[in-house]
Amino acid sequence: MSAASVSSATGVDDILARSAAIAPDSTALIADDVEYTFAQLDRAAAELATRLTPGTRVLARVGNDAASIVAIHAAWRAGCPVVTASVMVPQAEVDRRASVTAVSALLNPVSDEGLRVDITDTGVRTPAPAGEAVVMFTSGTTGTPKGASLTFAALRGSVAGIAVGNGLPEDGRAPTTPARDPRIVLVPLAHMGGFLGVLTAWWLGKPALVVRKFAADKVFDLASRYRLGVIGLTPAMVWELVQDRSGRSLPGVDAVIVGTAALPEATRLAFEEKFGVAVQRNYGQTEFAGAIAFERPQDIAAGRRPAGTVGRIAPGVEIAILDADGNEVPTGEVGEIAARAASAMSGYLGPDGKPTPVEKWMRTGDLGYLDADGFLFVVGRVRDMIVCGGFNIYPAQVEAALNELPEIADSAVAGIPDDRLGEVPVAAVVLHEGATADSESIRGVLRSKLAAYELPRRVVAVDAIPRHDTGKVDRDAVARLVEGQLS
Repeated sequence: MSAASVSSATGVDDILARSAAIAPDSTALIADDVEYTFAQLDRAAAELATRLTPGTRVLARVGNDAASIVAIHAAWRAGCPVVTASVMVPQAEVDRRASVTAVSALLNPVSDEGLRVDITDTGVRTPAPAGEAVVMFTSGTTGTPKGASLTFAALRGSVAGIAVGNGLPEDGRAPTTPARDPRIVLVPLAHMGGFLGVLTAWWLGKPALVVRKFAADKVFDLASRYRLGVIGLTPAMVWELVQDRSGRSLPGVDAVIVGTAALPEATRLAFEEKFGVAVQRNYGQTEFAGAIAFERPQDIAAGRRPAGTVGRIAPGVEIAILDADGNEVPTGEVGEIAARAASAMSGYLGPDGKPTPVEKWMRTGDLGYLDADGFLFVVGRVRDMIVCGGFNIYPAQVEAALNELPEIADSAVAGIPDDRLGEVPVAAVVLHEGATADSESIRGVLRSKLAAYELPRRVVAVDAIPRHDTGKVDRDAVARLVEGQLS
C-alpha cells in the first residue's frame, strides 16, 4: 500500500496516468457491473489520445458509462479541453455547441461496447485557451445554454477542498490494491456534480461507482453490496427514495449530500426519519466547480440547523448579497447571491468562443440572504421570482408552505400572465398515495401560512413535477401544465 499522494501541483489533468503508475491493478471504475482497473482505463485513454489534435477543444457526448470517462481523460492526455454534451441533449444543440466552441473532433462513446469511443474529425483547428480543462453549458433555465469555461486549477481547487473536508491532505490519497470501498456517482457526468464525482473518487484514492440511470431499487442493491459512506443525490432522487414502499434500508450510508436544486424541508425530514441518515444540503453551481455553501456535519450534530438553510459559506469562497444596482444589502434582506473563489470559472464564452473575464463578483442568478449567524438561505432564481401587483413572490417559499401539508409529497410553483396584476402564482402538486385534496382546500390551509398575494391562484394535482435532467424544476412546463387545465 503506497503512502504517496495521488496528486501534485500539476492539477487533475494527469490523475488517471499517475494513479495507473501507482496502483495499475487497483479498481478505478465500476460501471454496468463491470470493474475496470486504472491500467485498463489508462491504456484506452492513451491510445485514443494519439488520434486527437493537441491544443484544440474536443466535444464529448457524455453518459454515465466507462467509455465517456475514457473520452474525457484521453482528451486531457492529448492537451485538449473537453466540451461536454449529455447524451440526452438534442443533436441540434450538440451541433450548436460544437460550432460555438470550434472543436476539432467529436467524441462519441459507444456505451454498450466497453471502452470504445468513435471519433469524427471536424477539420477545425482553432487553438484552445491555455489552461482550460472543460467547457460546460449551463442547464438553460434562463434561455439558450451558455458555455462556462473552467481551468484545471479551478477543478483542482474544488477536489482539494473536498479532500481537506474528508480529513486528508489537499493533494489527496493514492489508490490501493485491493481497492477501497467505492464512491458512488448517481448524478449525470455531463453535469458538474457527476463530473467532479469521478475526479473526487480518484482524488480520495477510491474507485468511482458510476450508475447509468437512477432507480431506487438500484441504490438499495448497491448499498447492500458496497459500503458507500457518503452519497450525492438530487432532490428528486431523495423524494423517490422517500416514496419507496419496499421497506429496504441504506446500510453503510453515513450521510447524503443533496445539491442541484432546492430540497423541500418536508422531504428532508421524511428521509432522515425513514432511513436514519443525515441529509446535508450543498449549494453550488457549474460556474464554481463545486460548493459555494454547505451544511457541516458538526452543525447538524449540534442542532445548529435553521430550517431551509443551505449551510455556511465554503472555505475559500466569498459571497455578497446584492441589490439590482450592485450594492450590498443588510443582513437578513433578500438579494442576488454573488460570489468569488479560486474554483470559479474563467468566464462565459463570448462570441469569439473565448471566456469573458468575470468582474469583481459573479452573480449567481439566485436570490437569497444571510442570517446573523452566517447561514445562507436560497429563496429562488431571479428569473423565477414572480412579481404580482408589485409584490415579489419567491416560489421556494410558497413550495415550502405547500410541502408542509400532510397530503402533499412534492410541489412546484410558477407564474402565469395576468391582465390586471402582471403575473400570479400557480402550483402543481403531487399528492401522497391515497391522499385527496383539491385546489380550494389546499388554498384554504395556505391562507394561514402565506400572504394574500403569495397564495397560488390555482393548484392542480399531477403525477410528477416536471424537472430538467439536473433535477431543477422546469417552471415553464409547470406553468403550461396549470394553464392547460385552466383552458
